[in-house]
Amino acid sequence: MPTTLEAPAKPGSYAAIPLSGLAASEPLAFPLYLRTADQVWVLYRPATSDLDASHLGRLQAEGVAELFIRECDRALYYERVTDSLDKLLKARDVPVERRAEVLHGVAVKMAEELLATPPDRVGIQKAQKVMMATSGLLLRESQGFAAIRRTLSVSTSLSRHALTVSFLSMGLAREVLGADANGIMVAGLAGLLHDVGRIDPDGIGVESDEDQGHTVRGAEYLHSLGLPEPVVQAARSHHERWDGTGFPQGLARDAIPKFTHNVDLVDTVDKVYNTQNPKVGVFDALRILAMAYRDCFDGAIAAGLVKLFR
Repeated sequence: MPTTLEAPAKPGSYAAIPLSGLAASEPLAFPLYLRTADQVWVLYRPATSDLDASHLGRLQAEGVAELFIRECDRALYYERVTDSLDKLLKARDVPVERRAEVLHGVAVKMAEELLATPPDRVGIQKAQKVMMATSGLLLRESQGFAAIRRTLSVSTSLSRHALTVSFLSMGLAREVLGADANGIMVAGLAGLLHDVGRIDPDGIGVESDEDQGHTVRGAEYLHSLGLPEPVVQAARSHHERWDGTGFPQGLARDAIPKFTHNVDLVDTVDKVYNTQNPKVGVFDALRILAMAYRDCFDGAIAAGLVKLFR
């Protein structure tokens, strides 16, 4: 139980976390705290100590539903719960909003590491686990996508953009295509990896999205890693347009694979949303898209995207 009394902390310097997913065979890499009063925390377990299911069971028996970490330890917390993410997302005693927050934190860390350089098979396997856990949440929880959507933030970085496209593509795969768990996971990977051809092989920087060669480079690279064909297609064809005005092949209408068209649409929406000055809301961004990209996207898929934000 508590061992050290902490001085009153500055507001926001500690963050609440659910108990689910914390138990592991490895010692803690960060301290855990209990809140005993407003702005007063007590050290529960110091870093390097053990934490197994019995510790958490005793807390739950005493009516404790959450612990606290320092904001500076978030990355270490997300690393600890990554392997038990699916279990955490199934924890119905944890509000879906809290589960979505943890999922987003784990996913951001995964995407930043994955896309810092051209991804390898180990990194993609980690991404698949995160995408499959996300798929399960979307199928189990009626408010799962809404909770995930609220975690998304404006950013022009490649990793944050890729993650936004990934989550929205998963929502569209469920809403428009009626995809099963594996299909939603594949849609997530397609969104996450669609711009992989923009990554400099030496990790020096990111090529412009206007460089048409990034589509072919990305597709060839993902094919060499044995990724599913819809993921490879999304990398190659996410700049194709419904009216045939896109690149690199000038595909039109049904010649564009459905998962690819999902990625194409949400990729464009995110860029429109991020580049408006002054900033606009999501529905304003969708109206701008409808005017600036008239006839570029399948109307049924565009309508499905609007439904995701209602």
